[in-house]
Amino acid sequence: MADDGRHLCCPECGAYTVDRLYVATVRMDSCECHACGHSWDEDPSSGRVHGCSDPESVLVHRDGR
Repeated sequence: MADDGRHLCCPECGAYTVDRLYVATVRMDSCECHACGHSWDEDPSSGRVHGCSDPESVLVHRDGR
C-alpha cells in the first residue's frame, strides 16, 4: 500500500472528499467522491481499485445502470 496517501483520494480527480464503506464480507471499500461523483471499489490493504464506475462493481450504487 502506498504510504503517500494516494489510496485515500479519488483516482479520477485526486480530491480527498471521499466516503468509504468497508464491506467486511468481501473485504472491500465501497467509495464515492463528493467532488466529482466518481464511484469505485477498492481493496483497503493494497489500494488496488476494482470496478471504477462500471458494472464490475456490485457494491457501489449507480443510478440508471
